[in-house]
Amino acid sequence: MAVHNMPNVPAVRLSACVMAHPTRQPAAERLAAALGELGAGVVIDPQPGRPGGALRTSRLAWSRIEPGATHHLVVQDDSVLAPGFVRHALAGTRALPGHALGLFTEWGSFTSYALRVAALVGADWVEVVDGYMPAQALILPAEVAREFDRYAARVTTGDEPDDEVLLGFLRSMGVPMVVPVSNLVQHGDEASIVGNGWHGVRKAACWRAADPVAPGGTVLDRIALVPFFSWLTGEAIYRFRHQPGSDDWRQAPAVDLLRAHGLDDDDVRRLIANGAPRCPGEAAVPAPLTHALVTAAVAVGLVAGECGAPAGGVRTKDPVAAAALATLAPGGLRNFVDSGVLSTVSEELGSVVDAAAQLGLETAARTPRAGQDLPAVRHPHRWPDPVDDHSGRR
Repeated sequence: MAVHNMPNVPAVRLSACVMAHPTRQPAAERLAAALGELGAGVVIDPQPGRPGGALRTSRLAWSRIEPGATHHLVVQDDSVLAPGFVRHALAGTRALPGHALGLFTEWGSFTSYALRVAALVGADWVEVVDGYMPAQALILPAEVAREFDRYAARVTTGDEPDDEVLLGFLRSMGVPMVVPVSNLVQHGDEASIVGNGWHGVRKAACWRAADPVAPGGTVLDRIALVPFFSWLTGEAIYRFRHQPGSDDWRQAPAVDLLRAHGLDDDDVRRLIANGAPRCPGEAAVPAPLTHALVTAAVAVGLVAGECGAPAGGVRTKDPVAAAALATLAPGGLRNFVDSGVLSTVSEELGSVVDAAAQLGLETAARTPRAGQDLPAVRHPHRWPDPVDDHSGRR
């Protein structure tokens, strides 16, 4: 992995559009008004009820670029904007003018775990590592955005999810994709129109509504290894790849990562015993799930320590890092625990998650090279720093 500063380019003119389903047009109009000075327009799915509505409407939205704009923002109709959103979005665009800036990533995504590592390290942005480009609110350079409709017409049938098409498009254009560690958008509570209700509650991986952080220009990218607690299977794993930017992710049990640093399941059990949640009745989390979740949290600390995060607890007490760690439990457990008690369960598990990440940080500081001996990984956790101009294009 690499953390580096990007050059500032202040000359930014941002145009904007809100994409919406007809049933959400009033919400879309309110969002457009909230974007104020950007003069955002609204595009409505012209064929509601037919498959492919998200991609169809997305293509329209990415085609509504104002003349003279350097960048274009598309916001989905179920978004909640952070205070000072426009100011923060402009600051991020100036900091990373050549990047695709996804301003939200959900709390159980693969990218959310890379985000937690970045939060502990102290970076402003993190590379997107999911198989889709988070598109809840997305900024693209205007010259890139203008090509999306033609690309989609050429390579899709029209039924594909727009976020997956956007990922393929941005890869084909060589555009680096990142999300801010402190998300600038929250996902609303509306029922999914495109059939994603089975995903469970999807909230931001790091949301500080009362005190959002304007993103600077430090990026954690070239990621080789990411821990993960699966909200589908309840397993703690880590994923790794042999080349930066590759889609060829392999996986192995997260406990192997702990063992490579001299930890094991007994250390996880002690963490849980020392901070055992007191969840009553229906709010209780089955022991195997708690164990897997805490294992993943230790692994997050280990990888962050390998990337240079301090071991002394500074970052686990940092408000942004604390907010990112606080979503690890609800993001992972949202389909295993009833939504009515999810917040209670998450609060009960919060201190254990924090202690687990801290153990990982401290252990990485004592054994900085142990992770390189993982039997399933033939490379170090961090790629060498690139030799180009740090433009992010590799």
